[in-house]
Amino acid sequence: MDYRPSVNLAPTDITPVLVNASHFDHKDNEPVIYPMMWGMIPPWHKGDIKSHGLSTNNCRLENMNGSKLYSPAFSNGRRCVVLCEGFYEWQTTKKESSVKQPYYIYAPQNDEVKVEDPGSWDGEWSETEGWKGPKLLKMAGLFSCWTSSEGKPIYSYSVITMEANATFSWLHHRMPAILNSDEEVMDWIDCGRVPSHKALQLLKPVDSLSWHPVSTAVNNSRNKSDVCNKPVDLKKPKPANPLMMNWLKKANKPQPCESDDTLPEAKRLKKETD
Repeated sequence: MDYRPSVNLAPTDITPVLVNASHFDHKDNEPVIYPMMWGMIPPWHKGDIKSHGLSTNNCRLENMNGSKLYSPAFSNGRRCVVLCEGFYEWQTTKKESSVKQPYYIYAPQNDEVKVEDPGSWDGEWSETEGWKGPKLLKMAGLFSCWTSSEGKPIYSYSVITMEANATFSWLHHRMPAILNSDEEVMDWIDCGRVPSHKALQLLKPVDSLSWHPVSTAVNNSRNKSDVCNKPVDLKKPKPANPLMMNWLKKANKPQPCESDDTLPEAKRLKKETD
């Protein structure tokens, strides 16, 4: 599986995930980055990789220990950290609009750094200084290994979510479990040193986040344009959709009188297929 950077990743896409090397039969107890599919594949699933029909991109913390899918992963120490520049959430707390407003959520940055603008970053990686890009979000997750019918191991994960606190509840009633420090990250993925019951204590709602509204272009996961995570001004009127305007123009054109032998094309097709 290959990871392809994108500003609009969706479930079943491949993303970089931080895990302990011991899960891959390494003797060294150190963190490694591994590409995994977003959305855990049930180990008992038979068939195509995406045909299990379950929504597994998120794992509710409250139900984790009693889950047939997530409990084995958690009890076996398959804990991971999902690394990302940010994530999208749609506002569900306003009921007056039929279209939910999307927001881009990310870690607070230095004044000169804009997480949505790579041009403002001071590089990304240095062999001597490490990561030099924007401050990343580190979301706690669980992963599993599924074996395809061809015998190929496929790694996949779910993001752990919890009830939103006052920082986030204005937007949505759920929020991801975000680890604040490098120490918390290392404790979460080190299942040999930190047992499950202690790892649970690391999962607390984060108090510091930044966000801005973005275009509804992000609603379509096939749209990979850089515009997806750019801020928009909600006070400005939205530009008219040219496709919709063309449709309205056609709909308002006067129609010819109907007779048995001069039906509009759409109705003629329907009549022929009845």
